[in-house]
Amino acid sequence: MTIHPGTMRRSHLLLAAAVGLAGIAALIGNRTGTPAEVQGAPLMTAGADRPAAGSGAAGRAPSAADATPARSATAAAVAQLVDLDRLTLTPDGEHYEAILADGRHAELTLDPALQALAEKLLVEARAPRGAIVAMAPDGRILALAGRRGDDHPPKRGEHSVASFDWRLATDVWAPAASVFKLVTASALVAAGVDPSDKVCFHGGIRSVSESNLRDDKRDSRCETLTYGVAHSNNAILGKLAFQKLEPDALPKLARALGVSDALPGGELLGVAGAMELPTAHDLSFAQAAAGFVGSRLSAMGGALLAATFADDGEQPIPRIIASIDGVAQVGPARRRAVTAEIAKAVGKMMTATCEIGSASRSFGKHQPIRVAGKTGTLTRTEPFYMEHSWFVGYAPIEQPQIVVSIVLGNPENWHLRGHEAARRLIDRALRPASGPSGHDKDRGAKLTSARRAGW
Repeated sequence: MTIHPGTMRRSHLLLAAAVGLAGIAALIGNRTGTPAEVQGAPLMTAGADRPAAGSGAAGRAPSAADATPARSATAAAVAQLVDLDRLTLTPDGEHYEAILADGRHAELTLDPALQALAEKLLVEARAPRGAIVAMAPDGRILALAGRRGDDHPPKRGEHSVASFDWRLATDVWAPAASVFKLVTASALVAAGVDPSDKVCFHGGIRSVSESNLRDDKRDSRCETLTYGVAHSNNAILGKLAFQKLEPDALPKLARALGVSDALPGGELLGVAGAMELPTAHDLSFAQAAAGFVGSRLSAMGGALLAATFADDGEQPIPRIIASIDGVAQVGPARRRAVTAEIAKAVGKMMTATCEIGSASRSFGKHQPIRVAGKTGTLTRTEPFYMEHSWFVGYAPIEQPQIVVSIVLGNPENWHLRGHEAARRLIDRALRPASGPSGHDKDRGAKLTSARRAGW
């Protein structure tokens, strides 16, 4: 198996768990090519007699009644048993399987069609860095993709070189940007701020200044916290945080929401987020509350954040093993992150983001599928220029079936924004169509690519 140089940089992690993830790397990592043609890693064809079982984004999740406790494996045990050389796609293209060291077959939760679309979107974005996670509300990972491209556009006559690297979905490399406003909004609701109460402000489109923190004669407009989140208005969030919160409120909610720690569970190693939030009650605190400084997030962390608001404040544990020898693996119990009241209030703000706010161009309030989400945009120039474009969200809002988290580190000339990619991923997950323009087309492209790779 070809090993990409980047795969060695996490050697400090526990070897047993790393073995489990390397099996997924054989599937969606270690691939290089140009944007026009990104080759897939060779996969061994599954035997024709292997049964296909499991469900996609809208399918029924395995329950406790489906599992035989004596044959169920813990995440740690699964990690030690995965055979990296025998990851397969079933002949019908419906599922991925891994051959365990003891000869048993593990079926993965990855959805081949969503995985193929996630990789396709990353190629279309042509971003120096990009990552996509699609997850069922119960924590099953349906797509896990990352792509690392050129730091700078190639010169005339040169070919762009890029590689798929799933670690970009579980590593922290991007600022949280305005996605962090979901943490701030949670803290404000917990502190008693009514999302419908109005606050007067000025500016706040691209920054937070000292004059935004207190009532000012320039405050010519009054809007709600919901408006501030939906339109990513920095002055509203900065002012409310400065006036209503103590500095320890933000790290407290970040910990509660699981975005300042390593990923929970044992099937996926990585980091949800990293926080270095100001401890002083000053302008820097207000800027952190708006998402300018102090917070970084992984795509997986963004998915867990969105999933929490999708499930009334309970957060799932991400997992990628669906069954072993046909016996469903029961996922860990959800944990309570915030109260249902906080989650529902923030969920309404996320719905406003998609219907009337910063993501309305992609979603709008007249779409048949209602989506809740949050955008984020922040530019960094080190180590090179990247305009980070975020979207985290879930759909449909009435009964969530899909959670998405997308971050694209776009160059100056961008080709795709996070919410645009999310729209296509959500449509594919919730509105599968037969025929050449829908499910069969995506699946056919995946199988054709795999056959070209030699299996």
